[in-house]
Amino acid sequence: MSSLNPVGQFLRAYNATAVGATPPQPYLPDPATDGEETSETIDPNVEMLAREWKHRVVGEAPTRAGEHPVRFIDGSHSAQPALCLRAPRGWPIPVLVSELGAVALKLTQTGRSFVRDFVTVERVLSFVADPFPWAEVEAFAGAIQNDPALAARLVPANMPRAGHNPFDYEVMRAQAYNRCQQEMLNAERLALAADPKVPTLVDGKIASRIGTKAAAERPLLIGIVKKLPPVLHDEGWRVLLDLKPGQRTPVFKLTGMSGTTEADMPTASWFLKLAGGPRLAPNWGFVRVDVPWVQFESQFNTDFGFVNRLSRWLVDARCRTDSYARMPVSLDPIVRAEEALKPLFTPTALLVNRLYRTAGLFRGNEL
Repeated sequence: MSSLNPVGQFLRAYNATAVGATPPQPYLPDPATDGEETSETIDPNVEMLAREWKHRVVGEAPTRAGEHPVRFIDGSHSAQPALCLRAPRGWPIPVLVSELGAVALKLTQTGRSFVRDFVTVERVLSFVADPFPWAEVEAFAGAIQNDPALAARLVPANMPRAGHNPFDYEVMRAQAYNRCQQEMLNAERLALAADPKVPTLVDGKIASRIGTKAAAERPLLIGIVKKLPPVLHDEGWRVLLDLKPGQRTPVFKLTGMSGTTEADMPTASWFLKLAGGPRLAPNWGFVRVDVPWVQFESQFNTDFGFVNRLSRWLVDARCRTDSYARMPVSLDPIVRAEEALKPLFTPTALLVNRLYRTAGLFRGNEL
C-alpha cells in the first residue's frame, strides 16, 4: 500500500490497532454533563389528579377518521469498534464502523398490505476527532468517502463533557456510538418530512424528531417509546406496574429538555400495556404513547375518548410473533419496517475488513 494513502497514513501516524466488538463496559455518567437530554418533567394532573390515579380500561370503540396512523417509520443502525487510535496526548480513541438508515411503510388503501415509500441507508465512520489536526482528519474523511469499497462518511464525535476521563476507552466509545445514533435520528427526520400529509407513527420519541410548529401543521403524529420515565410520582409507578393488557395509565403532559437551553416539544403521553403473561417482568410489556400536545389540544380537543380509541388500535396492531424477542413491546407494522430495512445493510464484519484492507495495516493473523 502506498505511503501516500491518506487512510493508512493517518492510522499509522496515530498507532492504530485492531479491536473487536467487545461488550460495552459500564461507566457512571454524570446527569448534569452527559448526553443530549438532561431532564424530563411531567404534569400528572391532566386526566385526573395525581393522587387519584388509577388504571383506565381501553374500550372496543374503533378509531375515527384521522385517529390512527397509516404510515410507519423505523430506523436502525449497527455500529462496531474496528480500530483504536492513540491521540497525541495518549487518549484511546475507538473508531466505529456503522451502517444506518430509516424506512417508511405506508398502508395501502385496502388496509391489508404495506408499500415502502421511503428508504435511506448510509455507511459512516465515527470517532472523537478534536484531538487530531483537522487537516489530517479532512484528508482521512475524503479518502474513505471516495473509496468505492467503503464509501463511508466521517461523522466526528464530540469530546466528552467535563467530568469524564478522556483516558477511559468506554467513554470515548460511547461518544462515537451516540454520534452514529444521532445520524440515524437524522435519517428518521428525513423519512418523517418525506410525507407530511398522512397520520404517521414513529418508533421512538416524537419530540426529538419534529418541533411544535411543524407538528401543529400536520395530521396526527404518534411516538412509541419503550423506555421507562425518569420522573413519575409514587402513585403513578404503582398504577404503571399493575397494568394488565388492554389497560393504560391516565394521560399526563410530558416536557423534556434538549441540551441545556431549548425545551423539547411537550406531548400528551400515557403508558399502554400491550401484552402480559406469567413469565413477564412487571416492567415489561408496556409502551409509552406520545402525541404532540399542540395536536392533542387543537385537533383532538383534549378528548380522552380519542386516547382510548387510539390505544385500542395500538393493542390490535401489536406484534404477535412469539419468536420476535421484543414482541411484548412491538407493533406489527414497525416489525415489518425493520424487516424491510435490515436486509439492505452490508454485514458489519465485511465493512470492518474493507477498512483494514484500505488502510493496508494488517496482514494474516494480525487481524
